[in-house]
Amino acid sequence: MAGLELVVVAVPAAAVARLVFVLISDITKAAEKARENKVECEHLKGRVSHIGRLLHRLKLQDPEVAEALAGLRDTLLMAHDLVVACQKSNGLKKLFCAGEQAAKFKKVNDRIDSHLLDIQLLSQISLTHRLDQILSPDATTMVASASAMVPGPGKGFDSRSLQLKEPAKVAYVGSTSTHAAAHFTSVEIAVLTGNYGQEVAVKSLKNHGSQREGAFVAEIEILRNLRHNHIVRLVGWCTEDDERMFVYQYQHTSNGTLRDHLTPGGSGGSASASPVTSSWKARLQALLGAAGAIDHLHRFAVPGIIHRNVSSSSILLDKSCVPCLSDFGAAILQVPTTGGQHVGDVVGKVGYTDPEYCRTRCVSPASDVYSFGVVILEVLTGRPPSWEGKDPNTLVGFAVPAIESRNLRSVLDRRPSPEPTPRQMEALELVAYTATRCLWQQDRPFMANVVINLHTALGFIDGDKPKELQWS
Repeated sequence: MAGLELVVVAVPAAAVARLVFVLISDITKAAEKARENKVECEHLKGRVSHIGRLLHRLKLQDPEVAEALAGLRDTLLMAHDLVVACQKSNGLKKLFCAGEQAAKFKKVNDRIDSHLLDIQLLSQISLTHRLDQILSPDATTMVASASAMVPGPGKGFDSRSLQLKEPAKVAYVGSTSTHAAAHFTSVEIAVLTGNYGQEVAVKSLKNHGSQREGAFVAEIEILRNLRHNHIVRLVGWCTEDDERMFVYQYQHTSNGTLRDHLTPGGSGGSASASPVTSSWKARLQALLGAAGAIDHLHRFAVPGIIHRNVSSSSILLDKSCVPCLSDFGAAILQVPTTGGQHVGDVVGKVGYTDPEYCRTRCVSPASDVYSFGVVILEVLTGRPPSWEGKDPNTLVGFAVPAIESRNLRSVLDRRPSPEPTPRQMEALELVAYTATRCLWQQDRPFMANVVINLHTALGFIDGDKPKELQWS
């Protein structure tokens, strides 16, 4: 007898994915009709629904995804049969087979645990690939050391007090509201820097005290090693006598803050002159750049960094309205922990601070996500984060109810467009949805997810509607 030849037919990942989603739907429906083991079935329903949400993040054409889906399909078939069996009520069977049923549920849940780990890993890999395509390819490229650009100090200046570091392709750190950057004259700049060939802006801290001294040191330690196109570039600093000064790359301080451009008559220029004031596209580009900077702090800085003072005033714009994240005096290094790291004092600007952070005094990257959610609302509405007078007196209290009731138009800033086009509204709805997710008490998105949604929204406005949207 001739031997049998086994033929293996490769099933496209998309087809397997469709079957997986059908199984998830069938398990959900079957669990709702369960007459036995209702608690176990409801738990299983929640777990497979979570898997479905995670699968939406994956690129189904990837070979690794196809392999993972094949194993998941087999587990879901087992889960489906188990839940369907629970729709029949049989007292004797329940009495004698309870242990067997419990073992089956445990086996299915153990296999689901394994699949969840695989899917989450694949999701992270997919997310990283997508971010690589979204973010500027040279976002973390360092420029060669330019110590030759820094000749001896200018007349009358102590070179030991101004410590100039090698230039790097970073972006910017800005001034605080109480200590604005001092823009020196060309003569003063030449004296200060030894005429080393760069325009700079100087922020001077007067009456700094012990608390300001700590913030001064923290900002230096955080910024000296950061390399990103949308993070302030620290050129140097001064600690001569009682002087405490930061020296920043001037071009990133030259056009005010995002808050300036959103405020009618603000220092960012007239409403008609600023693209950020008059263009939704420019506003979303500013958000995207700032979001990329915060994502860099959370995921790529070693160790990770929590900014703790994200606001529209800490996002500076250059002449082309390219954003740079600033104000790192409150930033701290991340410590590995599951419940956030405890800090002594709660810092941050009014209207931006995460309520959970205020309540528990435990800070995490999610605290920055909350603050950035408020910034997104500012960009959508043109309003400040808080105000005095009538209730609600916070932007969150004013805007979120309208967004959640699908009445975004009622709170939109009319300056970019009195009547947004359908494509603009599609983009703004996604941005508004992203903002509300950032403001949730729990299960906030990562900044990487925020970056992807903002990039997707920009695609809507540009006329390129990507296939993969949002996250669940």
